[in-house]
Amino acid sequence: MAARKRAAQRKRHDQDSPWKELIRLFFPQLIEMIHPELHGLIDWQRGYEFLDAELQRIARQSRTGRQTVDKLVRVYFRDGTEQWILIHIEVQSRPDRLFPERTYTYDAALWLYYRRPIVTIAILADKNPHWRPTKYERSLAGCRLEFEFYTVKLLEWDEAELLANPNPCALLFVAFRRAQASSDAEFILQSRLELVRLALDRGYTEEQVGELIRLLEWVMVLPEIFEERYEQLLEEVKREKGTPYLSVMERKALRDGLQQGLQQGLQQGLQQGLQQGLEQGLQQGLQQGLQQGLEQGLQQGLQQGIERGLQDGLLKLLRGLYGDVPESLEAQVRSVHDVAQLNALYDVALSAGSLQAFAEQLSRLLEEQV
Repeated sequence: MAARKRAAQRKRHDQDSPWKELIRLFFPQLIEMIHPELHGLIDWQRGYEFLDAELQRIARQSRTGRQTVDKLVRVYFRDGTEQWILIHIEVQSRPDRLFPERTYTYDAALWLYYRRPIVTIAILADKNPHWRPTKYERSLAGCRLEFEFYTVKLLEWDEAELLANPNPCALLFVAFRRAQASSDAEFILQSRLELVRLALDRGYTEEQVGELIRLLEWVMVLPEIFEERYEQLLEEVKREKGTPYLSVMERKALRDGLQQGLQQGLQQGLQQGLQQGLEQGLQQGLQQGLQQGLEQGLQQGLQQGIERGLQDGLLKLLRGLYGDVPESLEAQVRSVHDVAQLNALYDVALSAGSLQAFAEQLSRLLEEQV
């Protein structure tokens, strides 16, 4: 079941890849790892922006059918200048003589369209140790063009150094290498668990750990029977580490429960609001009163539905994390009607670590309202 769900999830995102997710989620860490000099030039406090629309305008010039990933990012250097970075990732199993030309075509097209110099980084994720293009050049009758780009070869990284590197991208580099090097399910299973342990040990934020493990599960694909073993072993690792981290499937189940609870709450609230509006309108006995009663009732019902849905979803989350919820605690949750506070309590539930700790924080919140 777990394997089928993972396969379905990968199919839904077949237009993306774990490489795209790596860039999106860990862009500063990726640049720090593959291009330390460039990382030092960027003013990270000013933030960065992915320019997907800009890249799409010239993307049709580089349609080749190859497995490629491209991201264009706006950053600011410490000297105050705005710069663009093009990251072009080539995922293939053999050299491609046209790759340097395609890389130049992207850079040239961006220059012609936007008149901006680009820092072009090519990450080669192929298995051929002898292929490492770094430039495109051509010449004719005394005219010469030479375009050099920054190349990173995944195969050239030392695995021991990667495993010792605290950068979260290093774990994903190991995952890519091992998934590419072997199709042995037992090896992939043990490798995935090894990398999960390292992710849990390194003091990353809970969000980073969750995203790392999601990408590890995506990159290192396992047959269904091994996925079931992995889920069991992951539970052991979680108990061993004493971490509240939820697996991908657990988080998905909780999100589904929240959505279902919210929908049920909205439906119930709207029905109650409609009924209240009809009763109020009929009591007033006038068309104006009926209309006003309906409007007030629907508005009130919508608000109650949102509150009820958030309360139901929060209780589902607590049960999924910590087991049965006492009636007294459920009553306290039901007493919270502010939507912002209910949303904030989801983060409290995920980080509390125990039902008692959550109850204590909720009690403090309710005391502050008095």
